[in-house]
Amino acid sequence: MRAIFLMCFLFVAAAAALQPVQAAPQAGFSMPDQKVARNIVETVYSTWRIGMMRSNETAWRSATSKSRQMKVRNLIISQKGDFPHDFFRNQPEPPSLEKFQYIGTLASGNKQSLAATYVGNVQLGDAKASENAFVLLFVLEDGKWKFDQSRMFNLARLPKVKERLHRGDLSVLKEQDGFHPYAEAPAVPAACGRPQLIGKVFADVPGRSINMKINGISVHEFADERRADVISGGLRRGKNTISYTITTNEKLAHPSMAIGLFVMPETPGNHPVCVFDHILDAKDIAKGGEFTFEITNESIASMSPRYTGSRPQPFHAVPLRKKPASAK
Repeated sequence: MRAIFLMCFLFVAAAAALQPVQAAPQAGFSMPDQKVARNIVETVYSTWRIGMMRSNETAWRSATSKSRQMKVRNLIISQKGDFPHDFFRNQPEPPSLEKFQYIGTLASGNKQSLAATYVGNVQLGDAKASENAFVLLFVLEDGKWKFDQSRMFNLARLPKVKERLHRGDLSVLKEQDGFHPYAEAPAVPAACGRPQLIGKVFADVPGRSINMKINGISVHEFADERRADVISGGLRRGKNTISYTITTNEKLAHPSMAIGLFVMPETPGNHPVCVFDHILDAKDIAKGGEFTFEITNESIASMSPRYTGSRPQPFHAVPLRKKPASAK
């Protein structure tokens, strides 16, 4: 009991040391006391990790940001799962910090968020183990620090950054955005309802940033990447809406891009069907917009391999280019 009380006392004291001052938020980043920051980070992460490993919802909620809790809940519900039961079922064991070397922690200018960086050898999938940066993100909620999410990226292509991390040059944390804390705490998304249709949005948008909202509730951000997200609240038969802005980064290569919305199969053997797309060549100007598209019964029926009708076309945000006639 004494040990538990002492641990709680140290955590509260450490959190108090990083409370925001009653002044205007500062721009940029700040470097907190590293001993205090590390104690916060490892106490909160350990609580979160134990909650995950033991399927202890109370411990998990106590250490997890409200934003992350709602995002996880919406992700499970949007795939017609049962939250929290399906979240804890078959979860892989989160990494132990004992396998990593602590580098340092960076705070946001307003001291409302932290990013703690560790490095260590990690084997991802079937690839050979290699050294990765493991960045833990935290936010301050109601006077308590909460874990939000982690980032992991390979240092093989960043040899100079890797060398500076190992010699304790903390200034590199300010220079590379992968090590940065949130500028502002993530907003808590609205709770979604159980979907009629499970949906995913796919984006392949090199050199571009996209802010998107689907059916007024599912918010997505893509930045110079290729990724698929589950649509919060899913899609529905009949009318659906999508709106998005596209910003092109002229400093980066921006070849062809593609956005696609898919209804995902729930019956074994069926395949996804695309119901909306936005496909552009490299020379085209990427513009966003607001669109209403319809998911028909034919679209749903075409997901079955036994479907024999004509294949319904997705809604095209921009007309597809006609393929040139083959030279004779």
